[in-house]
Amino acid sequence: MALTITIPGGAVQLQGTEMRVKINTDTVQGDLYRVLLKITSEDAKLDGMPQILENIPDGNGDAWFDISGFLYRYFVPTFSATGGVLATERADIPALISLDIGESYVDANSVRQENWSGLAGAQYQVTVLQGGLAEFEKNLYTEQATNWYNQFVVGGKWLTALPSGVKIAPTAAAKLWCISAEAAAQDLTFKADYTLQDGTTGTISQAVTVNPGSIYEFNVDPATLGLDVSSANPVASYQCYLENAGVQVIEKFTFNLDYTYYEFNTQVFAFNRYSAVDCYWFSGKVKTNFPAEHTMAQRTAQNTDTTRQRTQVSSAKSGRRKWIVNTGHKSWEEILELEHFIMSRQLWLLDVATGYVIPVNIENSAEALGAIDDNLHDFEIELTEGHNNRY
Repeated sequence: MALTITIPGGAVQLQGTEMRVKINTDTVQGDLYRVLLKITSEDAKLDGMPQILENIPDGNGDAWFDISGFLYRYFVPTFSATGGVLATERADIPALISLDIGESYVDANSVRQENWSGLAGAQYQVTVLQGGLAEFEKNLYTEQATNWYNQFVVGGKWLTALPSGVKIAPTAAAKLWCISAEAAAQDLTFKADYTLQDGTTGTISQAVTVNPGSIYEFNVDPATLGLDVSSANPVASYQCYLENAGVQVIEKFTFNLDYTYYEFNTQVFAFNRYSAVDCYWFSGKVKTNFPAEHTMAQRTAQNTDTTRQRTQVSSAKSGRRKWIVNTGHKSWEEILELEHFIMSRQLWLLDVATGYVIPVNIENSAEALGAIDDNLHDFEIELTEGHNNRY
């Protein structure tokens, strides 16, 4: 038996995008020959494991397996709502699976035989992140003969859908996330190149260690980085990136600070399609509603009723808080990126008064994002509390 395995999507993959594995055999023997694939959850985060799949190889000895359906899990990611710590390993987000390959057949004595290759090593492990790609995105990678792993993980991109150059308030939360493509821990240097309003430049740096297969949350808000935002000559913009021994390994991402006074600021955290949490800052007006629904029952009037009695009785009530938030004026790139925000399945609104986060959902959206001939772009978003309160 000589079996080989190929994992086209790479060592880090998104669960919501088709994950396929190819096994090739050079020998077909006995009757009812099958190629076997065993999936094991190395960190016990996936239910129903291990799974053993089988398939019939084609004329070239190739057997393909789509294992996406076995990798789904629902969980609430951990993240910081207040910042304060530069880099935090979020081991709860990725799931690690290992793959083993084998074959089965019925021998000349009509006995089923099963052989396994006993694979071991990191090359047969895959880190699975929640999320996925839009169809056009997948098709574009196919045309370019690449994939998400090569573009984002090997290519050194932050795991964010936000466009570089995003504008935030000096007090707003800001996050960037990354995952290493290396097989061993890396001692890296986080750097932020800043520019003051008078044009003066500078750099801050801090050593960080990144473990393989783990996703890292970087709080890159001005307060956590120690950037000056209160003097007469504050920071106007800054770029964040990672280096390894002086070589840049994660791209530069720019934040522009908006010192304009706004009556209200809204902060929303969104779990994005790359298994990271993006921070959205909105400066437009906010309306807070509390729509309620009730079920009415009819009560028969009694001769003993007083003025405090009723014949229409509310037998059940439910209500959810609702926030209608205007984004404020945004660049065209930021407005278009709201497609990712709208598609997020887990969002949290920051209550600025208490510092707590409130789970929210976006109401079904049918509003135009904007018109390209308009220099003032904004968008109205309806956020509804993620609970149906009965009391």
